[in-house]
Amino acid sequence: MEIKEKIIKDLDRIINEYIKAEFVPGLAVGVVYNNEVIYTKGFGVKNIDTKEPVDENSLFHMASVSKTFVATGIMQLVEQGKINLDKCLIEYLPYFKLKDERYKNITIRQILNHTSGMPDEEDYEWDKPKYDDKALERYVRSVDGRELMWEPGEKFAYSNIAYEILGHVIEKVSGMSFEEYMKENILDVVKMKESNFLKPLVSKDLLTSPHILDVKNGYGATVSEVFPYNRAHGPSSTLCSNVVEMCNYAIANINEGRFQGDKILKNTSYSELWREYASTEWGGYTSKIGLSWFLGQYKGNKVMSHSGMDTGFRSNLIILPERGIAVVVMINAYYIGTKILCTSILDILLGEEVHYIKTSLAQHIIRTMFNNNSEIALKEYDKIKQNSIERYLVYEDEFNAIAYQLLERKRVKEAIDVLKISIEIFKESANLYDSLGEMYLCEGNKKLALESYKKSVELDPNNENGKKMIEELSV
Repeated sequence: MEIKEKIIKDLDRIINEYIKAEFVPGLAVGVVYNNEVIYTKGFGVKNIDTKEPVDENSLFHMASVSKTFVATGIMQLVEQGKINLDKCLIEYLPYFKLKDERYKNITIRQILNHTSGMPDEEDYEWDKPKYDDKALERYVRSVDGRELMWEPGEKFAYSNIAYEILGHVIEKVSGMSFEEYMKENILDVVKMKESNFLKPLVSKDLLTSPHILDVKNGYGATVSEVFPYNRAHGPSSTLCSNVVEMCNYAIANINEGRFQGDKILKNTSYSELWREYASTEWGGYTSKIGLSWFLGQYKGNKVMSHSGMDTGFRSNLIILPERGIAVVVMINAYYIGTKILCTSILDILLGEEVHYIKTSLAQHIIRTMFNNNSEIALKEYDKIKQNSIERYLVYEDEFNAIAYQLLERKRVKEAIDVLKISIEIFKESANLYDSLGEMYLCEGNKKLALESYKKSVELDPNNENGKKMIEELSV
């Protein structure tokens, strides 16, 4: 069997098994191999209520993968001599300011590589979206009360605010709206005709729906009432695309800006984009930061990547430029991680045998609990632990994250149930007890909250939050 045929067969097998095991609503995968698109397929449904199937043309919200397009736009303007990476931001936006005077020293390069010291955004107001063409500028002007976390250039800290500012710089320097600039200078050049940062222009027939966790009809996915769109956050988040068109973009980057005779960038720009500027302390193939792109290695291969997560969506773009390989993954649910799926696909492309993709222990045990009860779920865990634990991703943090996702839905009782069974599995976890204390407080049960915080501090004497809460609750 030809290598390419074997890859396609193996991908079909593992992805179909994965989507059934993880109860994924919808998923799309694109693969570039030897600089050629060999795989673009959809799985599952665009919306669990309508049951319309996902295909390779289905559009997903790409979340933070959008930021790599912003960096491309900035570098285009650098090539034209309209932006200098080492000039200060205020030279391009004279009205920009933050609470302390150090903001005057922030450079474009520092904003691009997340070393500006700017904080991150906590509320994207997806439930109160702005659609007008002044939304981005209003947002950038509105951050004047924020403070820098440290001196610009000192160290890495991921900031969505920084990328909204960069998008506004593109507007001011180019004289075009951010979305119009992206379409004309990047999306159209690499034949991304269905893709757009401006949601009102995206095909409703192709767009998938966001899904979140809930327990109203049994544990699992429900369609989110809120779509993650707000023009004020266009640069950081709002690209909608499909796997076919994202593969075009991946090929353009593998070829250092070239795509079918056209260019989005000169090859010299990649020495800036893909230079290591700072450590992220995240490890693996995202251990360093370039200009928007995360850099690292996977099994001896250089990797450039970016992932994204917003309400109801996850995405990932991974490029191994020296191998002519790229993987694009899109999921219309944000409670399912993409990393293990991506690395399993990479393993197949690198010639390894992959018998299955590990699935989430947390999702399996918690689903068993809600479909049955805690006793049966714990018996299931004991059986897995003895016989097949190697087939699962065992992450304490994932149990914790599910509890908080349920809390977001105001499912406080269910969130407490999740943490209680999690503690049965991770008996020495100070963090889970700390979270349980918070959940009990949300429920109004101060007695059990105090007990949980005391247990947390007993397990971790350095838990300052736990100590603070014990002091407050003991008054």
